[in-house]
This record gives sequence, C-alpha cells and structure tokens, in this order.
Amino acid sequence: MPQTRRKLSSMREDDDTDTDTDTEMGELRSRAPPPVVSNGGGGGLTSSAEPGSNRMGPSAAPSTSGVTAGAGPSGSQPDTRSWMYTEDNNDDEEEEDMEMDESLDEDEGFVRRYPVRDRKRPCEWWRNKRAVSQRVNIAIRKKEPATYEEAVRGPQSHEWGKAMDAEIEAQLANGTWELGVPPKGAKVLPCRWVYKVKTNPDGSVDRFKARLVAKGFTQREGVDYGELFAPTSQASSFRALLAVAAARGLQVHQLDVATAFLNGELKEEIWMKEPPGYESKTPGMACRLLRSIYGLRQASRCWYDKLCTKFAEIGLFPSKSDPAMFVKVDEKGVILALVHVDDMCVAAKTQEMVNRIKGAIGGLFKVRDLGEIKVFLGMEVTRRENGDITLSQASYVERILSAHGLGDVKPRVLPMAVGTRVTPAKEDVEVLEDPTAYRALVGELNYLAVSTRPDLAFALSVLSRYMAKLTKAAMGMAKGVLRYVAGTRNLGLVFRRRLSEVIDGYSDSDWAGDMNTRRSTTGYIFRVNGTAVSWSSQLQRTVAASSEEAEYQALSAAVREALWLSKLCEDLGVEESQMRIQVDSQGAMNLGNNPITSPRSKHIDVQHHLVRERVASGEVALQYCCTEKMVADVLTKALPEAKFMWCRREMGLDLV
Repeated sequence: MPQTRRKLSSMREDDDTDTDTDTEMGELRSRAPPPVVSNGGGGGLTSSAEPGSNRMGPSAAPSTSGVTAGAGPSGSQPDTRSWMYTEDNNDDEEEEDMEMDESLDEDEGFVRRYPVRDRKRPCEWWRNKRAVSQRVNIAIRKKEPATYEEAVRGPQSHEWGKAMDAEIEAQLANGTWELGVPPKGAKVLPCRWVYKVKTNPDGSVDRFKARLVAKGFTQREGVDYGELFAPTSQASSFRALLAVAAARGLQVHQLDVATAFLNGELKEEIWMKEPPGYESKTPGMACRLLRSIYGLRQASRCWYDKLCTKFAEIGLFPSKSDPAMFVKVDEKGVILALVHVDDMCVAAKTQEMVNRIKGAIGGLFKVRDLGEIKVFLGMEVTRRENGDITLSQASYVERILSAHGLGDVKPRVLPMAVGTRVTPAKEDVEVLEDPTAYRALVGELNYLAVSTRPDLAFALSVLSRYMAKLTKAAMGMAKGVLRYVAGTRNLGLVFRRRLSEVIDGYSDSDWAGDMNTRRSTTGYIFRVNGTAVSWSSQLQRTVAASSEEAEYQALSAAVREALWLSKLCEDLGVEESQMRIQVDSQGAMNLGNNPITSPRSKHIDVQHHLVRERVASGEVALQYCCTEKMVADVLTKALPEAKFMWCRREMGLDLV
C-alpha cells in the first residue's frame, strides 16, 4: 500500500478507528507491469517474456506470440499490442508531392518544382533506416492516456502510477485539501487526471507527469470565484532581458516551480470530489480545498498573488511595464527575474548573486534548479564563448517540417516572391472546404514569427488573411514559406556583448497593399543593442487616403510600442533619455512634429495624434531615414533578395 494512501486516509475526521487502511480507503488500483520491450538485433522488437521471439524485420507482419498475459496479481487482460515496422510508402509520398506541386502551381508562378535525381544508397543503408524507424515508433508508443482507466490499463501503467503517486504526495505535503463531509447544498466539483509525457529538446522522454485538475468549468461566477486575470511574461520582455544580459555579461539561469498553482490561497469555500483511484470507502466524503488546484478558474490569479507577496519579502518587485518581470536593485547591482506561470529565469552580474537569489526563491517555493538557461518556452538559448547569446527554435522547426513531410524539401531563398500581394478572390477560384490543415500550419509558423523570426512577420500577416476563405494558392504560399524555413532552420537572433547600450526603432508602411480592402500594412521594429526585441506587421484598421496618412498611422502604432519599451528598459537599467524612431516619410514627420491641419490631413483620427503629444513632451524623437536604409521595410512588403538579406542582418538574425 503506497504511503500516499495512508496519508489520505489519515486525513479523515474519524481516524480514531483501528480499521486497516485498505478497508478504509479501498483497494489501490491494480496495475499490471507492462512487458519490457528491448531493441533486438537487426532492428526487431523482443518481448521480455520470450527473449528472441517475435523478432520482425522492417516489413514483418504483426505478431503477439511473445507477449505474456495475466502479469498482475489479479490476472490482467492479455496485452494484444502489435509491433510492426514498414518501409516508407513511396506511393503516399509521391501522391503528397503531386498535391504539393498542384498547390504550388496555383501560386501564380511564384514557386516551381525542381527535379531531384536519384541517389545511390550507401552500403547497409537499411540499418540506419531501421534504427530511425525504431526511434520514431518508440516515441509514438508514448501515447498520453485520456482517462484514468487508460492510464492504469495501458502499456505504461507502471510509469503513470508512479506519476500519480508523486502528484498525490505533493498535494498532501502541500496541504491542498482536507477530507470531510460537505454541507448540505454545497456544490462539489468533479476532478480528473491529466497525463503528459515531458520530452527533452531532442525528443527523448524526460519524465511522465500526472496532474490532478478540478473541472472548473462548473464553477459559478461571484460564488466560487472572483477576479481571474493573471499576467504572463511578454516575449519582448524576454528578448530585452537577453539583450541586456549579453551586453553586460550577466549570468542567466532557469528555475521551474514544482506544482506552482498549489501555492495559491483560496478565499472561497470550495469542495471537490476525491481523486480517481484514491477514493475512501466511507460514503459522502469529499475534499475541502484549502489551497488552489489546477483547473480552478482562479488558480492562476491565486498563484500570481502569492508570488508577488513572497517575492516582495526578498526584495523583488514587479515592473510597471510588465508585471511578470520582477526587479531588485541593491548595492551589488540589478537582479532580474522573469516569470511565465511556473517557469522562471533570473539574471544577475555574478554567479554568487544568481546563487543567492535562487536560494531565496527556493526558500519560498519548491523549485527545480535547471542551471544555466537552455530552453525557455520552446526557445533555445545558447551562450557563446565570446559572451554573445543566441535565441533560436531549430528543434521546433524540425518538428514542423517532419509533421508536414517536408524534411528534405528543396529550400527557397525568400519566404514570398517579390511583389506578392493579397488579391481579390475570383468567383472561379477553387476554395478548399476544410481549412484545418492550413490554419494549423499558419499557427505553427506564427509562433516562429512572434518568437525568434521577424523575417517571417510579413509573410504570416499575409497568410493570416486567408483563414476564413482558403484557396489552393494560399496553401501554396504557406508551403512556400515552409520551404524558406527549411533552408533557414538554424537562423536565430544573436544578442551581442557591447560596451554601450542603445535603443532605436524603425516605422514604415506600404500604401493600399491589400487589394481586397485597400488598407495598408504597418510595420515597425525596435532594437536593443542592435538586435530586434519587438516587431509587428499588421494590416491597418482604416483605409489611408494617401501614403502620408498610411505612414502616420504606422508611426502612431510605433510610438505606442516605443513608450512601453522605454519604460521596460528603464526598469532593466538601460538609460535612454528619449526613444528615436526612424521614418522614411517627410510628410509623416511633419504631421508628427507640427500641429498641421490641412484639407488632406484634417480627417485623420485623433488617436493617431498621440505622436504629436509625445514628440512635444520629448519622450520620442523622429528622425528621417532614406528608404534604402529602412529596416522595417521587410515588414510591409515582399522585398527583392538583396534588400531582404540586408534587413535580415540589420534585425540581428544570423546562423546560430
């Protein structure tokens, strides 16, 4: 009987009885250990019940002869799993390539198919191919169960059982609930288990995670919860932190808070059913929650409130620009801590300061010290020997390409052909009925564009306009962007070591580039110490009557971002008296520097005149920049190769 069951049983109010724990709590779930699968010679699979049996080649038929039945004490059902390796289906690949070619042909000639000659395979090529197939199939076997019953009856029942025991132990040690009989009329929330296989960046299994969650969708507003909002860190804040850390040579480390949401304290009286598999046999018992738990509507708010309270005890206070960025200033320097739910990264000048702040946080919460930062929110961070810090998503790109079967596709030099525009949809254009695959691909690429790849921002802005009415041409453009990503998978932002720190920005716009709406595209980018930390490519909300007005609208959006970024950098210790924004339109600069009212500009919405106010106050300075040196040009239109590559370098993108 696991210790967690005895702990859960001892929490009952009538624990004076001398009844055996098994009788009080009921039998713990019966789990049969799964058959151990090992890697046999020649790439086959061997069951632990009969070593050497059930060995299969790459195209062998399914077999269950080597699997034992009734491994558990109560006689579990036979394990009828089948293992089969097959060669790649060339017919499917050819059909998929043909479909891709057809979609690319619809892209108005932007993409062409390149012939690939057959290559002679090296000797014993099948050994490597079979080994790869094994790793793929082993990864596929780590299927995450959807229910408790699937977890205890599946092939990884032993691992999931240990994960659930660990979760219950954490709940009990935390004092999350106490057993009792809910009052009459009280609402008792149901709960369930959620299972997740945690993987390393290379795709290997790190650990099995089981999490007990309440079904908070049954809660009642005003009765079971109040305020819900809880902030999460901005990607721009994380990039700004890395830019400052690289320039000053700060040490950046990472922490993970174990069971973070269990630290929040509840103000409401909430009852929850007992966890599946850990129920008491005493009828009518339930868990009265003393702390927040995953799944509650207010869990994230409770955790953030607790975090702010505890961080204040050690001198860490939230930034006014980003409440998820905590700053501490003392005689030894600045300490920064960025929090995204339960993931934290801390930065300080010396290793001694980092260890001190990590120890202080460890005294407040149960944390895992992950050492120097490597992966944060799916972004890979690397520190070079010269002190530069790189930020990339090469592993994420590999997963996208593999998911779409384009791992070996011929790459493109540009994400979109020069002059690509959103054209009006014609009545005779074929519209795809199911846009699910397209939306998934655009979503995957968009995470790249907003995290580490500003060179993809304009392309994703264009692709996002086809979400409602998808055409084959749009799918062809999306796959064209994917081909560009395939050729630049190792591209990332490089934050460099610098003696001086500087912030600058660029604002640009096209004019009436969207042929459907005749609206213009705003593009702006801000750099800290020469590398992009904030950027945007977005369709303007109103039609601009002139290119001057379009540039002025773009400048309005850039100024708003500049005001936020300057305050954030001030909290990070970057001294900048005013934010300089480069503009390539003299007319837009005149509108921003002077209260001009003319027949061509008097209709401009008052919200855009924020530019004038901030320029007059000295918070923002506008500087003219010729179009050839406009970095934000890449965010408003599809550029020729030479200009595109120049803009890419100016944004701080390089091979990592």
